[in-house]
Amino acid sequence: MTMKNVYILRVVLMFGFTALSALAADYKADFSSALDDGWSFVREDKAQWRLKDGNIELLAQPTNIWGKKNNKTKNFLLRDFPGETFSVEATVDFNPRKEYEQAGLMIYMDDDNYIKFDRELYAGQSCTLVLESGAKPKVIKKIAFREGPLRLRLEIAQGRAKAMVKAPEGKEWTVHGETQLPGSADKLKIGFFALQGDAKAPRWAKFKDFVMVVGK
Repeated sequence: MTMKNVYILRVVLMFGFTALSALAADYKADFSSALDDGWSFVREDKAQWRLKDGNIELLAQPTNIWGKKNNKTKNFLLRDFPGETFSVEATVDFNPRKEYEQAGLMIYMDDDNYIKFDRELYAGQSCTLVLESGAKPKVIKKIAFREGPLRLRLEIAQGRAKAMVKAPEGKEWTVHGETQLPGSADKLKIGFFALQGDAKAPRWAKFKDFVMVVGK
């Protein structure tokens, strides 16, 4: 796999000691041929993800992650938080047809502590923000959003996540909702998921243009 993330090393001299601190740089994923270093799967099923036409595609799993009893969903594709303050964006192309079928961005500590920000069929085509903390999930906010691809954005700062959405070609963001993080930044990962799929008519969720900007 190729390495697209860059780390800048800074030497800090203090009280006669030398300290090395690694500063994460901005990152843009390349899904053209192979996954960059830094990506990893939770419960990988190699037959149910693929790279195609510059997208990473996940087959929507027929399982769920809501609450304590739903902890077996496969193929969460994640990478480490780059720090305590950053923004992340990605384009999600998914057309759910089964109620609660969904795909989007995920902030993940474990199956009982996470944030989902997604395209979902939830009383109509919607964009939904969910926090589960200590195996107690709740919908933070749901808004109706027209069918078709959407651009999702999460702004991470001061232990909180602020969600925003727009059409990929749009200029103005719609402020969605805001919630606390499900854990400390050093324990969290961020990436993609697709779940609550239809086992009889499985659908692929497509993700592209994943970008992280540190300090914003």
